[in-house]
Amino acid sequence: MNKLKLSYRFLLTAVFVLTSLFSFSQNLEKRITISMKNKSLEKVILKIEKLGDVRFSYSSKLNNLNKKINITAENQTIKQILDKILPENNIEYLVVENHIVLKESKKSPDDNKNRKFVLSGYIKDKKNGETIIGVNIFTDKAEYGTISNTYGFYSITLPEGEYTFNYSFIGYQNIQKKIDLNKDIEFSLDLDEINFDINEVEIIASDDDNYIESNQLSEMKFSPQVLSQLPGFVGDVDVIKSLNTIPGISSYGDGSTLFYVRGGNSDQNLILIDEAIIYNPTHLFGFFTALAPNSIKDVKAYKGDFPARYGGRLSSVIDIRSKDGNMKRLGFAGNLGLFTTNLSIEGPIVKDKSSFFISGRRSNLDWLNNFSGTDHTFDFGFYDIHTKLNFKFNNNNRLYFTLYKGNDDYSRFTKSSVNTYGISWDNTVGTLRWNHIFNNRLFSNTTLNFSQYNYFLHISREENNYWNSSIRNLTAKSDFTYYLNPKNTIRAGIEISNHYCNPGNIHFSDDEIQQSAPVIPRYYSNEYTFYMSNEQKLSKKFSVRYGLRLPIRQNIGPTTVYSFDSHYNVNGKEEIEKNVVYSSFVLPEPRMNIKYQINKRSALKASYNRCVQFLQLLTNSTSPFTSLEVWVPSGPNIEPQKLDQFALGYFHQVFKNDGFFSIESFYKKFYNQIDYADHPNMLYNPFIEGELRFGEAWAYGIEFLFRKTKGDFTGWIGYTYSRTFKKINDINNDKTFPSFYDRPHDLSISLSYKAGKQWVLSANWFFISGGAISTPTGFFENNGYIVPVYGEKNNDRLPDYQRLDISINFKFSKPEKRFQHSLLLTLYNALGNENPFAINFNKMMNSNEKFVVPFNFAKPYELVPSSLSVSGFIPSINYNFSF
Repeated sequence: MNKLKLSYRFLLTAVFVLTSLFSFSQNLEKRITISMKNKSLEKVILKIEKLGDVRFSYSSKLNNLNKKINITAENQTIKQILDKILPENNIEYLVVENHIVLKESKKSPDDNKNRKFVLSGYIKDKKNGETIIGVNIFTDKAEYGTISNTYGFYSITLPEGEYTFNYSFIGYQNIQKKIDLNKDIEFSLDLDEINFDINEVEIIASDDDNYIESNQLSEMKFSPQVLSQLPGFVGDVDVIKSLNTIPGISSYGDGSTLFYVRGGNSDQNLILIDEAIIYNPTHLFGFFTALAPNSIKDVKAYKGDFPARYGGRLSSVIDIRSKDGNMKRLGFAGNLGLFTTNLSIEGPIVKDKSSFFISGRRSNLDWLNNFSGTDHTFDFGFYDIHTKLNFKFNNNNRLYFTLYKGNDDYSRFTKSSVNTYGISWDNTVGTLRWNHIFNNRLFSNTTLNFSQYNYFLHISREENNYWNSSIRNLTAKSDFTYYLNPKNTIRAGIEISNHYCNPGNIHFSDDEIQQSAPVIPRYYSNEYTFYMSNEQKLSKKFSVRYGLRLPIRQNIGPTTVYSFDSHYNVNGKEEIEKNVVYSSFVLPEPRMNIKYQINKRSALKASYNRCVQFLQLLTNSTSPFTSLEVWVPSGPNIEPQKLDQFALGYFHQVFKNDGFFSIESFYKKFYNQIDYADHPNMLYNPFIEGELRFGEAWAYGIEFLFRKTKGDFTGWIGYTYSRTFKKINDINNDKTFPSFYDRPHDLSISLSYKAGKQWVLSANWFFISGGAISTPTGFFENNGYIVPVYGEKNNDRLPDYQRLDISINFKFSKPEKRFQHSLLLTLYNALGNENPFAINFNKMMNSNEKFVVPFNFAKPYELVPSSLSVSGFIPSINYNFSF
C-alpha cells in the first residue's frame, strides 16, 4: 500500500506540474483590438492593461517608456502584441503570478533578429472538409519540418524571416506558400486531391519522406485509396486482413481475421476505432471485418515502438480513424455485392461548420439456405451501423461524436423439443471527443469513450435460455501536445478507465432452475494512467524520443476470489464487498527510440519498449471460426503480462525516391504468458483460473520490405523470418516448445497495375509456413481401439499456406465527374489451394455419409489423419458508386 500511495502522490504531483506548464501562458491568450498612433510606449501598455484585464509591473525608470510608437492590432492575443512592441524597445517580460513584469532586456536590439514565431493551423481536404492526417510541412531554409497530427493540426516555430513552405501528401497536389514570419501566424490550408487520370496510381498511404524523417519505427499506414486497391474477400475491402501484407504481421489463414504480430498472441493486439476499443473485430466468424470499408479515413499499424500514449496490449496497436463527414456538400456511396451491401450518406449540417456521416452494411446470405437440407434450416447474417457527427464551433474548438454497432446472429431450427439454438455476438462503441487549441503551441484532445462486447450461446431461443460472456469499459482521458520549439515536441496525458468482465454465466427463464445454477464471479477494475514523452532533435543527424507510461490498476469488488494450492486445487475462497480493493498493480512502462539520419535518403533507427497487459483472453481453441471469448483481468492468481521489445531498422529511398526499402530486426521477451492444462474446462467454470499455467516466451526475427510507390505499376514485397518459443510450468515437462503461431517464413506480394484510365488490376500472393501442432508419435491398442500416443507439445506442423487473390476494377466514369461508379471482379484463392486449418485422427464422414478416409470394417478400428480446409476459390462481383 505504501508503494501505491507513493505512486498516487507521484501522479498528483505530475498532474500539478503538467497543469501548471500548460496553463502558464493562458493570461496572455486573450484577444484584443487596439489602434494607437504616435503615443508613448507607457500609454500603449496602460491601454493593453485596460483592454486585456491584465496587470503590468515595471519601474518608472525603465528605458523607452516615453518613446512614441504606432500600434495597430485586430483581434490578436496580448502575447502577440507584446512580442511585437517590447523587443524592439529593448524590453522583455515574464509572468509572475497575476502580473506581467517588464524589465530591461539584456539583449541588444540587434538580437531581435533572432526572434522566433509560430506558424500553425489545420490541413483539410478541399472537396469535403475532412482534416488530413500526416501532411508534410517543411521549408528548405529550415533544418526541421513537421507533420499534421491525428486531427489535421500542425505547429512549427522558426526564426523570424521569409519562408516558402511546402505542404505535401500523397494523392494530393503539393502546395507552396510564401509567408513572412514576422509574427505568430495562423494558416489553415485546403488541399486538392489529384485526379488519377493526370497522375499515377500511388498505393502507399504516406509520403516515404516521413519514414526517413520521422523517429517512428515499426509502423505502416493505410488510406482508403490504398485499401481500395487491395483485393478483399468477396470484393469487400478489409481493414484487418490488409494488415497481413505487412512484414511482421501473420494471418491465421483462410476466412479468419485472427492475426499474430512478431510472435505475439492474437489477444495481444489493440484495435481502436476513434480511440475506443473493438474487442472482436469480426463478422461471420472472421470471414469479414466488423468495420465497413467506406467509413474508414486512416489506418496506422504499430508492430512495436509504441508511442507512450498507447498501452494495454503487448504486440500491436491498430489505430483506425473514421470519416468525419463532408462539410461542403451532400454525398452518398455504396457497394452492392453477392455477400454484402454497404451504403453511406454524408453532408453538412451547417456548411463548413458541422457535418454528419452515416454508414450501414448488412449481409446478403439468405440465398445460402438453398443449399441446406429439408430437415433443418439455418438463419444467419450480420449488420453494422456507423455514425459520426462533427462540429466546428470556432478555430480553437471542435467536437466529434462517434457511434458504432455491429451484430452477428446464427440460428439453427430443428424438429426436436428444443426448436432453435444458435450463437450471436455484438460490439457497441461510442466516443465523444473535444479538440481544443489553447494557443498556437498547445493542442489538447479530451475523450470520453465506451466499448462493450457480448457473446451469447443460445440453448433455446423460444425459452430464452442462453450462456453469455461480456466485457465492457468506460474511459475518460485528456491528451496534450505542446510544440515547445522546433527541436522539442512534448506529449502528455491522463486516463481513467473502469472495466467489467463477465467470464460466462448461464441464464434460464425458469426462476427455479436459475436459482440452482452456479454463478461465475464477475470482475470489476479501475485503471489510472499518466504518460509523458518528448520527441527531441539533438542535431541534424540525431534525434530521440523518450517517454514513460505509468498505469495503476486496481481490482475491486463485488466478486469472489478463489485461491489454489501448488497442484492447482482450490484451497480457499474470499467474498469481496463492493468497491473494496483486493489487488493492485503499479508497473511503469519506459519507451525510447533513437534515429540517425545518414543522409536525405537513408536513416538508422532503434527502439526499446516495455509494455504491460492487464487483460487476457482465455481460450484453448485454435479454430479460426469461433467468437467465444472469455476475458479476465490480472489479479491474485494471474500476474500481468509484460514485454520487453528491442528493434533496429534501416530505411532507404531508391529509384530516385520512387521506391522504398527497409529492413528491421526485433527481439521480444514475454513474461507471465498463459497456457492451459491438459483437457481444461474453459466453459462455465468458476475455477477457470486453476486451469491456467504460466511461463515465459520469446520471439526474434528479421523483416524486409520493398515498395514502389509511383507509376502505373506499384506495389510492395514483404518477407519475414521469425521464431517464437514458449516455456510454461507443468507443460511439455517444463521444456521449451514452439508456439502455435510460430511460422518461420512469411512472404507476401501486393501488386497493382493501372491499364489506361479505366482499368486497375490488383493481386495479392501469400506464402506462410504451417503453424505448429501436436500429432501422435505412436499408437497402442486398448480393448480393440487404436489409441494415439503424444510426445512433445507442438512437435509437428500444418502444411504450408499459399493463396493468390486477384481483382479487376473497371471505372465507368471519368475522374472529374461527380458521379463515380465502377465494377469490381474478385477471385479469392484463385489457384484453389486447399489450406488446412486442422488435422483429425479419427473416422470422418461427409454429407453423403461416406467416409472421407477409406474404411475397411473387417479390419481393426484405425486412426487415420484427415485435414479440414475452408474452401477452394471464391468468385465475386461488386458494383461500387459514389456521388
